[in-house]
Amino acid sequence: MALVLGDEELGARIARIRISNLRFADDISLLAESKGELQQLVNRVSQTSTRFGLIVSKPKTEVQCVGKGQTTVEVKILLEDEELEQVENFVYLGCTVSTDQSCDKDIERRIGLAAGIVKNLDKIWKARAITKGTKLMLYHTQVQAIVLYNAETWTLKEEHKRKLRVFETYDLRRICGITRRDRRRNVDIKQDLGVTLDIVQRVQRRRLTYFGHVARIWRTTDTRTYCYTRISWIWKWTTINRQTKEKVD
Repeated sequence: MALVLGDEELGARIARIRISNLRFADDISLLAESKGELQQLVNRVSQTSTRFGLIVSKPKTEVQCVGKGQTTVEVKILLEDEELEQVENFVYLGCTVSTDQSCDKDIERRIGLAAGIVKNLDKIWKARAITKGTKLMLYHTQVQAIVLYNAETWTLKEEHKRKLRVFETYDLRRICGITRRDRRRNVDIKQDLGVTLDIVQRVQRRRLTYFGHVARIWRTTDTRTYCYTRISWIWKWTTINRQTKEKVD
């Protein structure tokens, strides 16, 4: 597949580099800036897979047009003369990719998955023989880890922060066996459990940790190039605005 998808003329341009595909195990995500280019990539993958005795699963192959104002754009792509389904939300490697580029659906899905785990562990939350410290450790490893999966890529809005905090508060209250009728403040519950960082602060810490990881990568890698291109652009924009403001003042 590396030879088939190695054409630098096809693909989406990111940080002045053409990227035509993202590969992970047997999953392939094809990227293109036009319908014609995407059709060419699909044909190449299909033809090459057939040569090696591989079959592209049509039910699992979907088309998505990502970008602002792209929710009403129709893209008809054929795979062996059969039109592929176009979707607005697509789950890839555990994260939900939305047509409007927002993380609303991804956060809702992560909270929903974690809520199911919380429900399955109901007997443990109510068990008096298990200490609160053990329950809190279980919450961090089994519940919060599911919610914060892929959180490094989220662009959080105030509504997202509110939903995350509401979910965490609900879980911590179950750990302590406290309901709304007990009239205990959320701050007091966190102090009793020794929780110093709420879930939103943990998201921010994970994002900074990931950025530090990218910053330590060798400068020739693509990941570092994409990240630093964006940071450089923000820095230049801030510098220009500051200089303009100083002239006006």
